[in-house]
Amino acid sequence: MSSTIHPKERGQRSEAAALHAFVRRGITVLQPFGDNERYDLVIEASGRFYRVQVKTGRLKDGRIQFATRSTGTHTRKVEKEGYEGEMDVFAAYSPEMERTYIVPLSEAPKTTMSLRVEAADKDSPNINWAEKFRLDCWLSQKIDSQS
Repeated sequence: MSSTIHPKERGQRSEAAALHAFVRRGITVLQPFGDNERYDLVIEASGRFYRVQVKTGRLKDGRIQFATRSTGTHTRKVEKEGYEGEMDVFAAYSPEMERTYIVPLSEAPKTTMSLRVEAADKDSPNINWAEKFRLDCWLSQKIDSQS
């Protein structure tokens, strides 16, 4: 058996992990029928529905990196497109950290995003600290905004 994981299987594992993270916290999760939607899950948090695109985050050089656009092949041509207007948040699952991070589409760059888990060699005001995007932090913000 090969040690490499097919990208489709990697995505399914991340979706299952994100779904489990939501359900463990008592969040209602809806799944679209089929595989043609621009989001993987819909969750209900604090009375509002959020379309969730799940991404696998890879841990490298002290940060979790994930793509913020989709890549597809159409008649021998690779197409990359963003998610504007088609989903609300990314759920980036890091298999190495075994954690799910929530990044609103409005806070994500157009191609890739890095969430810093270790201090960088250089200090920068543009660092996206992973802790800020942890699932529990996002949920508590949603609950606080309802109060």
